[in-house]
Amino acid sequence: MRLVNGLVLLGLLAVCLVCLAACEKRTPAGGGPAELMSVVPPQHEQSRIALYNTGVAPLKTEQCGQCHFPVYDAIREDGGKHQLDCVKCHETYHVYSPRKQNYLEIMPKCDTCHVGTDGGAFHGADESLKDCLNCHADAHRPLLMDMDKLSPDCGTCHKSVAGELKMNPSAHSSDVGCDDCHADNHGKIPECADCHESHSPGVEMASADCMSCHPVHKPTVVSYADETSSAICAGCHADVQHDLNKVVTKHTNVPCSGCHLDHKSIEPCSKCHGEPHSKTMMHDTAKCGDCHGTAHELAAG
Repeated sequence: MRLVNGLVLLGLLAVCLVCLAACEKRTPAGGGPAELMSVVPPQHEQSRIALYNTGVAPLKTEQCGQCHFPVYDAIREDGGKHQLDCVKCHETYHVYSPRKQNYLEIMPKCDTCHVGTDGGAFHGADESLKDCLNCHADAHRPLLMDMDKLSPDCGTCHKSVAGELKMNPSAHSSDVGCDDCHADNHGKIPECADCHESHSPGVEMASADCMSCHPVHKPTVVSYADETSSAICAGCHADVQHDLNKVVTKHTNVPCSGCHLDHKSIEPCSKCHGEPHSKTMMHDTAKCGDCHGTAHELAAG
């Protein structure tokens, strides 16, 4: 038992010696109790102090992306003009408090940058347009919008287009919605061939060719250039093309636009032929066909 007690005392003595080696006693000038000072190597003390002597620079965008990588990727792929330094919008960050529920307070405000030409709201005074997130649901991908959701309200911004569709009824206003054509994303311009085949046999038509006659939001209001090929017109007016080619006359090679300056307009025969008959006969040129047949199928002789 004495041996055990001796070993315990030796162990306690060793612990005391270690503690005394790690600390030094210093008696303040003027007496008083001694205080223990931690013995830290000078170079370590200097390194610890120097660590906090350097000013902290604002975070760089790539540093934000190290934690917020889904947002970083979204801006990189679809950010558009929002491809800015994060701190340009997020002047304060990492200050959300669940206790304060201050999310709306700390989020950047769109009207900090986006204002109208008059200094007011960017899209005008319409109350339905003041909540930017109704259309631009993700500020990091501002032009990727849910077209299914927005389609009923497109006319709020696109007033001229809505007016054209309303004033010129067609299948484009009754059978399809904005999201049927502009389906994938806001601003997408589809190809006419996505829905329509070329209406002219043997004529390959691009969207620009279609819209040279049919404005897309009022397709029944047809207009065309003087040089428009008659083969284009034949797509809808196949019976007329048939009559013109059944009996070849000087009218066969006259372009449709030469007589029909506007769609569905009919020029008087005298415009080209003058007055080859007496004034009595020329009094009513609508009766020319009584002898000459129709302009598309002239009578022989």
